[in-house]
Amino acid sequence: MRNKKIGLALSGGGARGLAHIGFLRVLEESGIHIDLLSGTSFGGIIAAAYAAGFSVDFIEQEALKLSKVRELIKLIDVNPARRGLMEGNKVKEYMTRLFGADRQIETLDLPLTLNAVDIKTGKEVVFSQGPLVTAIMSTIAIAGIFPAVRYKDYLLVDGGTLNNLPINHARAMGANIVIAVDVQIDPHHEKMPYQEATKPHGLFSLPEYFSDFYRTQLIMVNELKEANLKVHHPDILISPKISPDINMFSGFTRASEIIEVGKEAAREHLPELLELCRNDT
Repeated sequence: MRNKKIGLALSGGGARGLAHIGFLRVLEESGIHIDLLSGTSFGGIIAAAYAAGFSVDFIEQEALKLSKVRELIKLIDVNPARRGLMEGNKVKEYMTRLFGADRQIETLDLPLTLNAVDIKTGKEVVFSQGPLVTAIMSTIAIAGIFPAVRYKDYLLVDGGTLNNLPINHARAMGANIVIAVDVQIDPHHEKMPYQEATKPHGLFSLPEYFSDFYRTQLIMVNELKEANLKVHHPDILISPKISPDINMFSGFTRASEIIEVGKEAAREHLPELLELCRNDT
Protein backbone atom coordinates (compact mmCIF):
# COMPACT_ATOMS: atom_id res chain seq x y z
CA MET A 1 0.00 0.00 0.00
CA ARG A 2 1.10 3.57 -0.68
CA ASN A 3 2.00 5.27 2.56
CA LYS A 4 2.72 8.73 1.24
CA LYS A 5 0.75 11.28 -0.73
CA ILE A 6 2.13 12.83 -3.90
CA GLY A 7 1.17 16.44 -4.56
CA LEU A 8 1.61 18.33 -7.82
CA ALA A 9 2.07 22.12 -7.72
CA LEU A 10 1.50 23.84 -11.07
CA SER A 11 2.67 27.39 -11.66
CA GLY A 12 1.06 30.20 -13.54
CA GLY A 13 2.44 31.46 -16.83
CA GLY A 14 -0.49 31.99 -19.17
CA ALA A 15 -0.16 30.05 -22.40
CA ARG A 16 3.14 28.62 -21.18
CA GLY A 17 1.06 26.62 -18.71
CA LEU A 18 0.01 24.37 -21.58
CA ALA A 19 3.26 22.53 -20.82
CA HIS A 20 1.51 21.16 -17.71
CA ILE A 21 -0.65 19.03 -20.01
CA GLY A 22 2.34 17.31 -21.54
CA PHE A 23 3.86 16.81 -18.11
CA LEU A 24 0.69 15.13 -16.84
CA ARG A 25 0.63 12.91 -19.93
CA VAL A 26 4.04 11.44 -19.15
CA LEU A 27 3.22 10.99 -15.46
CA GLU A 28 0.16 8.95 -16.40
CA GLU A 29 2.02 6.90 -19.01
CA SER A 30 4.70 6.14 -16.40
CA GLY A 31 2.18 5.02 -13.79
CA ILE A 32 2.83 7.91 -11.42
CA HIS A 33 -0.36 8.60 -9.46
CA ILE A 34 -1.05 12.12 -8.21
CA ASP A 35 -3.04 12.34 -4.97
CA LEU A 36 -3.68 16.09 -4.81
CA LEU A 37 -3.01 19.28 -6.72
CA SER A 38 -2.37 22.95 -6.10
CA GLY A 39 -2.40 25.45 -8.92
CA THR A 40 -2.08 29.13 -9.66
CA SER A 41 -3.41 31.13 -12.61
CA PHE A 42 -3.26 29.01 -15.79
CA GLY A 43 -1.72 26.19 -13.77
CA GLY A 44 -4.87 26.42 -11.68
CA ILE A 45 -7.04 25.72 -14.73
CA ILE A 46 -5.04 22.60 -15.61
CA ALA A 47 -4.98 21.45 -11.98
CA ALA A 48 -8.75 21.97 -11.71
CA ALA A 49 -9.43 20.03 -14.90
CA TYR A 50 -7.32 17.09 -13.75
CA ALA A 51 -8.79 17.15 -10.24
CA ALA A 52 -12.27 17.20 -11.77
CA GLY A 53 -11.56 13.88 -13.46
CA PHE A 54 -11.06 15.06 -17.03
CA SER A 55 -8.69 12.80 -18.94
CA VAL A 56 -5.40 14.17 -20.24
CA ASP A 57 -6.70 13.35 -23.72
CA PHE A 58 -9.72 15.59 -23.19
CA ILE A 59 -7.66 18.43 -21.67
CA GLU A 60 -5.22 18.30 -24.58
CA GLN A 61 -8.03 18.25 -27.14
CA GLU A 62 -9.56 21.36 -25.57
CA ALA A 63 -6.18 23.10 -25.61
CA LEU A 64 -5.59 22.26 -29.26
CA LYS A 65 -9.10 23.42 -30.16
CA LEU A 66 -8.45 26.75 -28.46
CA SER A 67 -5.11 27.11 -30.24
CA LYS A 68 -7.08 28.11 -33.34
CA VAL A 69 -7.45 31.87 -33.59
CA ARG A 70 -11.13 31.65 -34.52
CA GLU A 71 -11.81 29.77 -31.28
CA LEU A 72 -9.72 32.08 -29.11
CA ILE A 73 -11.53 35.12 -30.49
CA LYS A 74 -14.79 33.68 -29.13
CA LEU A 75 -13.40 34.15 -25.61
CA ILE A 76 -12.50 37.82 -26.05
CA ASP A 77 -14.87 40.53 -24.82
CA VAL A 78 -13.34 43.98 -24.58
CA ASN A 79 -14.15 45.64 -21.28
CA PRO A 80 -15.77 49.06 -21.81
CA ALA A 81 -15.35 49.92 -18.12
CA ARG A 82 -11.55 49.70 -18.52
CA ARG A 83 -11.07 47.69 -15.33
CA GLY A 84 -9.15 45.31 -17.59
CA LEU A 85 -8.61 44.78 -21.29
CA MET A 86 -11.18 41.97 -21.19
CA GLU A 87 -14.50 41.80 -19.39
CA GLY A 88 -14.03 38.07 -18.75
CA ASN A 89 -17.66 37.02 -19.17
CA LYS A 90 -16.95 34.82 -22.19
CA VAL A 91 -14.11 33.08 -20.38
CA LYS A 92 -16.40 32.53 -17.40
CA GLU A 93 -19.12 31.10 -19.69
CA TYR A 94 -16.57 28.69 -21.14
CA MET A 95 -15.41 27.59 -17.68
CA THR A 96 -19.02 27.14 -16.60
CA ARG A 97 -19.79 24.95 -19.61
CA LEU A 98 -16.65 22.93 -18.92
CA PHE A 99 -16.96 22.40 -15.17
CA GLY A 100 -20.63 23.08 -14.47
CA ALA A 101 -22.19 26.08 -12.77
CA ASP A 102 -22.63 24.42 -9.38
CA ARG A 103 -19.45 22.36 -9.10
CA GLN A 104 -17.81 22.71 -5.71
CA ILE A 105 -14.10 22.17 -5.12
CA GLU A 106 -14.72 19.72 -2.29
CA THR A 107 -16.67 17.42 -4.68
CA LEU A 108 -13.79 16.95 -7.14
CA ASP A 109 -12.14 13.59 -7.70
CA LEU A 110 -8.88 14.83 -6.18
CA PRO A 111 -8.18 17.43 -3.48
CA LEU A 112 -7.39 20.81 -5.00
CA THR A 113 -6.35 24.28 -3.88
CA LEU A 114 -6.34 27.40 -6.03
CA ASN A 115 -4.93 30.66 -4.73
CA ALA A 116 -5.75 34.28 -5.45
CA VAL A 117 -4.91 37.65 -3.85
CA ASP A 118 -7.34 40.03 -2.17
CA ILE A 119 -6.31 43.50 -3.37
CA LYS A 120 -8.26 45.12 -0.53
CA THR A 121 -6.02 43.57 2.13
CA GLY A 122 -3.00 42.45 0.10
CA LYS A 123 -3.38 38.93 1.49
CA GLU A 124 -3.48 35.57 -0.22
CA VAL A 125 -6.83 33.78 -0.38
CA VAL A 126 -6.77 30.01 -0.78
CA PHE A 127 -9.71 28.09 -2.19
CA SER A 128 -9.94 24.47 -1.02
CA GLN A 129 -13.72 24.40 -1.04
CA GLY A 130 -16.54 26.48 -2.47
CA PRO A 131 -17.53 27.35 -6.06
CA LEU A 132 -14.97 26.02 -8.53
CA VAL A 133 -15.62 28.48 -11.35
CA THR A 134 -15.34 31.44 -8.98
CA ALA A 135 -12.00 30.10 -7.73
CA ILE A 136 -10.74 29.62 -11.28
CA MET A 137 -11.81 33.10 -12.41
CA SER A 138 -10.12 34.55 -9.31
CA THR A 139 -6.80 32.76 -9.76
CA ILE A 140 -6.56 33.82 -13.44
CA ALA A 141 -7.65 37.45 -12.94
CA ILE A 142 -4.41 39.03 -14.16
CA ALA A 143 -4.44 42.72 -13.26
CA GLY A 144 -4.82 44.81 -16.39
CA ILE A 145 -6.26 41.91 -18.39
CA PHE A 146 -9.31 40.86 -16.34
CA PRO A 147 -11.22 42.85 -13.73
CA ALA A 148 -10.89 41.69 -10.14
CA VAL A 149 -13.44 39.10 -8.99
CA ARG A 150 -15.83 40.06 -6.21
CA TYR A 151 -16.43 37.16 -3.82
CA LYS A 152 -17.73 37.54 -0.27
CA ASP A 153 -15.77 40.48 1.15
CA TYR A 154 -12.85 39.94 -1.22
CA LEU A 155 -11.73 41.64 -4.42
CA LEU A 156 -9.59 38.94 -5.98
CA VAL A 157 -6.83 38.94 -8.60
CA ASP A 158 -4.31 36.47 -10.03
CA GLY A 159 -2.78 34.18 -7.44
CA GLY A 160 0.63 34.48 -9.08
CA THR A 161 0.85 38.02 -7.74
CA LEU A 162 2.12 36.62 -4.43
CA ASN A 163 2.59 32.89 -4.94
CA ASN A 164 3.09 31.66 -8.48
CA LEU A 165 4.29 28.19 -7.47
CA PRO A 166 2.04 27.01 -4.60
CA ILE A 167 4.24 24.34 -3.07
CA ASN A 168 3.15 25.31 0.44
CA HIS A 169 -0.51 24.63 -0.35
CA ALA A 170 0.29 21.13 -1.59
CA ARG A 171 2.16 20.51 1.67
CA ALA A 172 -0.73 21.92 3.70
CA MET A 173 -3.09 19.45 2.03
CA GLY A 174 -0.96 16.60 3.31
CA ALA A 175 1.47 15.91 0.49
CA ASN A 176 4.59 14.11 1.71
CA ILE A 177 6.15 14.42 -1.73
CA VAL A 178 5.69 17.56 -3.84
CA ILE A 179 6.48 17.75 -7.53
CA ALA A 180 6.59 21.39 -8.63
CA VAL A 181 6.42 22.49 -12.25
CA ASP A 182 7.41 26.09 -13.00
CA VAL A 183 6.63 27.32 -16.52
CA GLN A 184 7.09 31.05 -15.99
CA ILE A 185 9.91 32.95 -17.69
CA ASP A 186 12.88 33.70 -15.47
CA PRO A 187 13.84 37.24 -16.58
CA HIS A 188 17.30 36.89 -14.98
CA HIS A 189 18.32 33.90 -17.07
CA GLU A 190 16.10 33.91 -20.15
CA LYS A 191 16.41 36.53 -22.83
CA MET A 192 12.90 37.43 -23.84
CA PRO A 193 12.61 39.77 -26.86
CA TYR A 194 11.71 43.11 -25.33
CA GLN A 195 8.68 43.81 -27.51
CA GLU A 196 7.41 40.23 -27.53
CA ALA A 197 4.61 40.97 -25.07
CA THR A 198 2.96 43.43 -27.47
CA LYS A 199 3.72 41.62 -30.71
CA PRO A 200 0.53 41.22 -32.80
CA HIS A 201 -0.62 37.60 -32.81
CA GLY A 202 -4.02 37.58 -34.50
CA LEU A 203 -6.11 38.22 -31.39
CA PHE A 204 -5.66 41.80 -30.28
CA SER A 205 -2.73 44.17 -30.05
CA LEU A 206 -1.66 45.16 -26.56
CA PRO A 207 -0.51 48.74 -25.92
CA GLU A 208 3.22 49.16 -26.41
CA TYR A 209 3.68 50.23 -22.79
CA PHE A 210 2.47 46.76 -21.79
CA SER A 211 5.96 45.42 -22.48
CA ASP A 212 7.23 47.38 -19.48
CA PHE A 213 4.33 46.17 -17.34
CA TYR A 214 4.84 42.57 -18.44
CA ARG A 215 8.55 42.51 -17.71
CA THR A 216 8.01 44.25 -14.38
CA GLN A 217 5.50 41.58 -13.42
CA LEU A 218 7.90 38.82 -14.45
CA ILE A 219 10.66 40.28 -12.27
CA MET A 220 8.34 40.63 -9.27
CA VAL A 221 6.80 37.16 -9.65
CA ASN A 222 10.23 35.55 -10.03
CA GLU A 223 11.69 37.30 -6.97
CA LEU A 224 8.73 36.24 -4.83
CA LYS A 225 9.00 32.68 -6.14
CA GLU A 226 12.68 32.52 -5.23
CA ALA A 227 11.91 33.84 -1.74
CA ASN A 228 9.15 31.26 -1.31
CA LEU A 229 11.45 28.46 -2.47
CA LYS A 230 13.86 29.26 0.36
CA VAL A 231 11.08 28.43 2.81
CA HIS A 232 9.03 25.81 0.97
CA HIS A 233 11.09 23.17 -0.78
CA PRO A 234 9.59 20.78 -3.35
CA ASP A 235 11.04 17.30 -3.60
CA ILE A 236 11.66 17.98 -7.25
CA LEU A 237 11.42 21.26 -9.18
CA ILE A 238 10.99 21.04 -12.94
CA SER A 239 11.19 23.99 -15.33
CA PRO A 240 10.24 23.00 -18.90
CA LYS A 241 12.52 24.62 -21.48
CA ILE A 242 9.85 26.73 -23.18
CA SER A 243 11.18 29.19 -25.74
CA PRO A 244 11.38 32.68 -24.20
CA ASP A 245 9.61 34.14 -27.24
CA ILE A 246 6.48 32.32 -26.07
CA ASN A 247 4.75 34.60 -23.61
CA MET A 248 1.59 34.24 -21.57
CA PHE A 249 -0.59 35.78 -24.28
CA SER A 250 0.64 34.88 -27.75
CA GLY A 251 1.59 31.30 -26.95
CA PHE A 252 -1.90 29.81 -27.21
CA THR A 253 -1.54 29.38 -30.97
CA ARG A 254 1.60 27.29 -30.31
CA ALA A 255 -0.19 24.81 -28.04
CA SER A 256 1.20 21.66 -29.67
CA GLU A 257 4.78 22.90 -29.30
CA ILE A 258 4.32 23.89 -25.65
CA ILE A 259 2.63 20.61 -24.71
CA GLU A 260 5.51 18.71 -26.29
CA VAL A 261 8.02 20.70 -24.22
CA GLY A 262 6.12 19.62 -21.11
CA LYS A 263 6.47 16.00 -22.18
CA GLU A 264 10.19 16.43 -22.78
CA ALA A 265 10.68 17.94 -19.32
CA ALA A 266 8.88 15.02 -17.67
CA ARG A 267 10.88 12.45 -19.64
CA GLU A 268 14.14 14.20 -18.78
CA HIS A 269 13.35 13.94 -15.07
CA LEU A 270 11.58 10.59 -15.23
CA PRO A 271 14.33 8.62 -13.41
CA GLU A 272 14.09 11.02 -10.45
CA LEU A 273 10.29 10.96 -10.54
CA LEU A 274 10.17 7.17 -10.58
CA GLU A 275 12.66 7.00 -7.73
CA LEU A 276 10.44 9.28 -5.67
CA CYS A 277 7.52 6.94 -6.34
CA ARG A 278 9.54 3.85 -5.44
CA ASN A 279 10.34 5.51 -2.14
CA ASP A 280 6.62 6.09 -1.71
CA THR A 281 5.77 2.42 -1.20
